[in-house]
Amino acid sequence: MTWNAIGVVEITGYANTVVTMDSMLKAADVGIVSFHKKLGGKMVRGVVAGEVSAVEASLDAAEGSRSRIGEENLKIAVCISNPHPEVVKLLNMLDKLEA
Repeated sequence: MTWNAIGVVEITGYANTVVTMDSMLKAADVGIVSFHKKLGGKMVRGVVAGEVSAVEASLDAAEGSRSRIGEENLKIAVCISNPHPEVVKLLNMLDKLEA
């Protein structure tokens, strides 16, 4: 998969994250590139990648999942276009970066 954007979500609860990520993957042509359960407390971070429009569509789906997981459980859903290589490294995605 080629990509030029990443979408980052932080959600309270592992099951809530699975539900949200499922919605995101079904909504657009994106792939999971990073998933971290150990953020402290019950926070989970998921990162998807794809073309900018696909990532934005997947984040719209994440916002739409609020009714299923609880409004307060989706903490952030943000798109980063053309992420800097240092951001990619920060998110432990170096092996996913295409040359």
